[in-house]
Amino acid sequence: MSRFQLIFIGLIGLLVVFFALVFLGVIPGLRSGSEKTSATLSVWGVFDDPSVFQKLISQYQQTHPNIRVNYRQMNDVSYEQDLVNAAAAGIGPDIFMVHNTWLPKHYDKMSPFSAESLPINEFRNLYPSVVEQDFAPDGTVYALPLYLDTLAMYYNKDIFDSEGIAVPPKTWEEIVTLVPKLRRIDSIGRINRAAVALGGSNKSINRASDILAALMLQSGVEMTSKDFTRATFSNGGDKALSFYTTFANPNNQVFTWQEQLHYSLDNFAAGNTAIMFNYSHQIPLLRSKNPFLNFGVVVFPQLAQAAKPVAYPNYWGLAVSARSQNKAAAQEFIFALTASEQLAGTYSDSTKRPAALRSLIGKKINDPEYGVFASQALIARSWPQVDNASITNIFSEMIESVINGRADIFTSINRAQEEVSRLMRLRAK
Repeated sequence: MSRFQLIFIGLIGLLVVFFALVFLGVIPGLRSGSEKTSATLSVWGVFDDPSVFQKLISQYQQTHPNIRVNYRQMNDVSYEQDLVNAAAAGIGPDIFMVHNTWLPKHYDKMSPFSAESLPINEFRNLYPSVVEQDFAPDGTVYALPLYLDTLAMYYNKDIFDSEGIAVPPKTWEEIVTLVPKLRRIDSIGRINRAAVALGGSNKSINRASDILAALMLQSGVEMTSKDFTRATFSNGGDKALSFYTTFANPNNQVFTWQEQLHYSLDNFAAGNTAIMFNYSHQIPLLRSKNPFLNFGVVVFPQLAQAAKPVAYPNYWGLAVSARSQNKAAAQEFIFALTASEQLAGTYSDSTKRPAALRSLIGKKINDPEYGVFASQALIARSWPQVDNASITNIFSEMIESVINGRADIFTSINRAQEEVSRLMRLRAK
């Protein structure tokens, strides 16, 4: 055979090997669109109606026709335990919703994004700093946020107008000065109108534990040790606890709350509380309780001398199960829902929840109703919680022990700190 014929036969052989590698997927980036991998993904969520996710799934499938997604809305009361049981049995979903405080407790159930699929710098450019605190504290991304809610201040406009208060307070110091003007106390010391829903435990104030934690963070308190082996919030947190509980102390000039009052949401809806603090999802609830309630929502109060403002977050994200057989497809679906302006915007508009995507936050800041929450997303700060449900109860019991006189500030906060540290030690085993 001639030299030319040998070269020609060699080239044909190389081409055969090349196309065989493409067909077998060894060179997956060169496969044609018709050869894309198909997958069926299961998603577990809470609070969101299936119709919301169906809209997102339909949009996603326009560009990913080979991916089927089945969304299941779980019972919000039993969701976490259902998730734990399913993971233990190996029958859980490919994708599940995760609360922003859950990473220390459930990271072993999640399949993190690789540094190649989602570099940390790209992650930081997409979402506010608090999302990294919660979902990527060590630089590895475990989940992506669907939205980002924060505590804000709700105030009764009619009460403020009747008392000649033209502008709602911006600082805690201003709130203190307004208490005598806003509250109403009868002749035997009962609160007929609370100036502010502050000072009580979770038994009477919705999100009392969150409000107290927010005060601690605003004061610069380090909630845990840097190595996450123990709680440290008694160092400085005692001042926040003292300030918070003074509003329920009959002997203090800012006394304005009693545990015997109606639950804070109901008391505010009835027009018997001038100020309360809560998240954006309470707006429709308040309107359903009292369609005639004239209220406004403004930014969460700050400490007048604070070096920088701090807001307190509460939100859910999506994570891929460590047991999923379709991890790549699941991560691609999550990224599309949370990083695409179109899909993330559809979710935010459908649920009326504040956007977590930076590019959408900028567009939502001037929204007359939800702009407050958008603006606070960028200053939100969190803290690692080994078990958020248990810590919520511990903080509530800490508050209750002080206002009921069972223990002083020092004893109450140190007991709470030791209980949280014990949870951390148990988790580490």
